[in-house]
Amino acid sequence: MEQKGMHEGGMHEGGEGPMAEIWGMMTEDQKRKLIAMKLEMKLQWMQMKVEEMQKMIELKKKAIENIKQVQEMVKQGK
Repeated sequence: MEQKGMHEGGMHEGGEGPMAEIWGMMTEDQKRKLIAMKLEMKLQWMQMKVEEMQKMIELKKKAIENIKQVQEMVKQGK
């Protein structure tokens, strides 16, 4: 399936169904606004994912720190 550019109507889902009908009735300005809204939503989603990844990285750093502490305790206990 060939992808179309945003200016060619590639932002609507697939090439069929209600979205395609609506897309065909929209003015260029309305299409630009719709594309901007979709891009904003995508950006917000990506920002949330980055924040989740950052939290996981911090959690893993803490886990590594704890493992090192346990290893040091084991070494001292021998």
